[in-house]
Amino acid sequence: MNRKDYYSIGEVASMCNISIRTLRYYDEIGLVVPEIRKEDSKYRYYSDSQMLNVIIIRKLRTLGIGLKSIKKIIEQNDLDIITENVSRRVDELRKEIEELEWTCKRVDATLDRLRLGMDIYKKNAVSRVSEDIKIEKIPKISIYYSRKIMQSYHNEKVSMERWVGLEDEIAENELRVCGPIIVTYHTELLDQFFSKTCDIEFGVHIETCDSENVRTFGGFDAVTVYHVGSYSDIIKTYVKAIQWINQNNYRVNGSVSEEFIVSPIDVNDEKEHITKIIIPVEKETTKKA
Repeated sequence: MNRKDYYSIGEVASMCNISIRTLRYYDEIGLVVPEIRKEDSKYRYYSDSQMLNVIIIRKLRTLGIGLKSIKKIIEQNDLDIITENVSRRVDELRKEIEELEWTCKRVDATLDRLRLGMDIYKKNAVSRVSEDIKIEKIPKISIYYSRKIMQSYHNEKVSMERWVGLEDEIAENELRVCGPIIVTYHTELLDQFFSKTCDIEFGVHIETCDSENVRTFGGFDAVTVYHVGSYSDIIKTYVKAIQWINQNNYRVNGSVSEEFIVSPIDVNDEKEHITKIIIPVEKETTKKA
């Protein structure tokens, strides 16, 4: 062996700026096997060609290409193979960027919702927000929903099982969530409080998509009010909203909904739970005597 034509593992590590431990691992998996190995001293010696392979591997690793793919590239030593793998990596990165952008949007939306909840909670400490009843135009959104008839329903406790089940369906169908849970009661006003049979819909604001379980929500005028605190006494806020409707010459014109600004799956302390009540209304054509 002409020593000048070969490099020890230490020399390769130093010249290629790679650890000896990594080189030994590459040897173990058959990625870069030293051309000469002295069994008596356990010395490893690499050729010029193998030195170049180590540099190629190092470069491909910085691009995020996996060792399994790199091994094929080194074995086949073909420009088409390298181009194909780099192209595939670009596609992977673009998809990751797209997913990260959507994750960022969802995190931003969650942050906005929690900040809104914090502002409402602080305001409620000064003056009761249940008195801040107003008319609001509810914008149109797409929601993924699950609708079910529930016997002897009483809403003192939100159905966490259906809540979790809905989120699992959304994840399974790879849908992109844009907002919070919205529960809609397709039943007579206030029936959900009196252990009656209720037609209840759990929905989540998502990006528009084609699905039999996606529908449009909103696009109507509604009386809205925030309820802060335990969900068990939300009926009191409903009563105030209904009184406001009657006193201001409106009438209920659709199914009522609840949008969970700060929910039990955000904060465990029920004192900090915030629910937005949404009651579709229209103006009475003639004023009541």
